[in-house]
Amino acid sequence: MKNLKILIIPLILFLTIAAISAHGVDVTADTMVIANETNGQLVKDIADANGKNISVYKFTSEDEVAHILEHSLNNTNKRILLVAYQDTANDFLKNHKEVSNRIIVVDNVTNDTILQGLNNIMNAPTGSSQEGNSFGLPLAIGIVIGLIVGVGCGILILKKKN
Repeated sequence: MKNLKILIIPLILFLTIAAISAHGVDVTADTMVIANETNGQLVKDIADANGKNISVYKFTSEDEVAHILEHSLNNTNKRILLVAYQDTANDFLKNHKEVSNRIIVVDNVTNDTILQGLNNIMNAPTGSSQEGNSFGLPLAIGIVIGLIVGVGCGILILKKKN
C-alpha cells in the first residue's frame, strides 16, 4: 500500500508532462525554403547568386511538409517559402490564415518568381517584434508549479514520518 502511494505521484507527474510536448522539436531554420529534388538546387543557386542567406530543404513527401508547416503555428519567427508541394501549402493556408504573411507559396516556379519569393520571405514580418522575450513567463509558471508540487510532496512525506 505504501509503495503504491509513492508510485502514484511520479505517475501523475509523468502523465502531465507527456501531454505538453507531443508534437516534437523543430530542427529546421526559421527562414527556409521547401523544395523537392527537381527544383531544390535551382532555388539554392538563385539564392546564392543574389546574396540571400537562406536554408533550402528538399522534402520527399507531403506529410513531412505538413508537419513543418504546423511548426509555423507555434513559432512566430518561422518564415517559409514553398516552391514544391504547393497543394499541401495552399490547403494548410486555407485552414490557418493567420500565418499567410509568413508562408509564401510560389505556384508558377520560374527564376523570376523564385527570386521574388525569396525577397518576399526575407522581408516577411515575424512575431519577435510583437511578443518580446517569452522566457520569463514560462520560467515563472514552472517555478510556481514546482513549488506547489514540492510543498505538497514535502507535507505528505512529513505526515507519513510522524
